[in-house]
Amino acid sequence: MKKVSVQTTDYREATAIKVGQIILDDSHYLTCWGYLETAEGWRKCDFVTNYDVLNTMLRAAEDKSEAVQMAIVQKLETMEQIPEMIDFEAQLGEPVLFDNLSFQLARPQFEPGTEWMEYSGDNCFYIRKAEPITQAEANARGVAQCMSALAGHYALYMGYLELEFDENTARLKAELEDDMKYTLAYYAWQQSVKKD
Repeated sequence: MKKVSVQTTDYREATAIKVGQIILDDSHYLTCWGYLETAEGWRKCDFVTNYDVLNTMLRAAEDKSEAVQMAIVQKLETMEQIPEMIDFEAQLGEPVLFDNLSFQLARPQFEPGTEWMEYSGDNCFYIRKAEPITQAEANARGVAQCMSALAGHYALYMGYLELEFDENTARLKAELEDDMKYTLAYYAWQQSVKKD
């Protein structure tokens, strides 16, 4: 197996992903085609990870863990060509959900020569680490991420006001035209200011 040099930047966390297909090749890494859970819902996304992270993910996927493990073992034992694909959507009828984990994600970048070349935007992430968490911890992290995003919207709104935009335009540009969202953003911003 060959090692590929990968640089990673732009770290973020996620609490749920779905994996539809896994691509196996002769490297120490796996490519997964699947979905990332975002505030807007599930978004198609590719993931790159290593076997240690995959093992952690499999131990946490209690309901389908055995079927997924058997599919991987069978494919590794009978691999005739490289790369080889395991299609969980075809075998199990749906992507495999990993939702009781905290995923540390990073956007991969390759460095050809001396110039950085970014690829695939927010559609591909390297899974650096996966740690089991409880549903309560996952919910608390989701709320914290939501509060942080709302506080950012309110800070943006204040920035527009400082630039002497009228209030309606500032709210529109900061995506706070809804009164409830505006109130929640103000509360989240107050909480973030108190922490600082």
